[in-house]
Amino acid sequence: MKNTLFMLLFLALAAGLQAQTNPKYVAAMEKALAGMDTLGQGDQWLVKSNMFERIAQKETGEWLPPYYVALCQAMIFNLDQDASRYEALCEKAERFVAVADSLNPNNSEVYVLKSMIAGMRIRINPMVNGQKFGPLAAMTLEKAMELDPENPRVYMNKGISLFFTPPQWGGDPAKGKELMELADEKFAAFKPASSIHPNWGKSTNDYILDMARKQK
Repeated sequence: MKNTLFMLLFLALAAGLQAQTNPKYVAAMEKALAGMDTLGQGDQWLVKSNMFERIAQKETGEWLPPYYVALCQAMIFNLDQDASRYEALCEKAERFVAVADSLNPNNSEVYVLKSMIAGMRIRINPMVNGQKFGPLAAMTLEKAMELDPENPRVYMNKGISLFFTPPQWGGDPAKGKELMELADEKFAAFKPASSIHPNWGKSTNDYILDMARKQK
């Protein structure tokens, strides 16, 4: 029995290592990731999303492609002015982040993304969705911090949320600024696990932190 369990564990590990060292997979991911920090339009994020989705269809055992598909949906949501598209964006983000979570459970980056998607649900209809998704957004972000206290995207997302949320709804611009300052320190020290692992967000944190610093 022990030998069987050991063999199954070995095969699973070997499969994961093979995918990570597959040059075609890594090259496709690097191509899709190129320039992501400079994107400013929803249609640009849609192009990236389609690239990651094609990779996800081929690399069904990898968590990163579906993770990035979900992330792209979140970015499109933030930039899209057409509220009629929000529900579909949320649904697709939820579907793909669930795939990423099933392939790599208890991952801080996935939980940050879960929190972001819960925030998207709140923005669709704060009065209706706030009671359900507000606690979920907070809980998943706390879980992300518990899983990896050095993840800068945890502090960035929490800081941005506090900065922009009205005080009557629990916002705190001063506390938000403090968390973005901490995120700035975490970004400076952060080293992604590989060239294709999550390493996004610094430019966003820089932009909003600069805005916060200029406020009196």
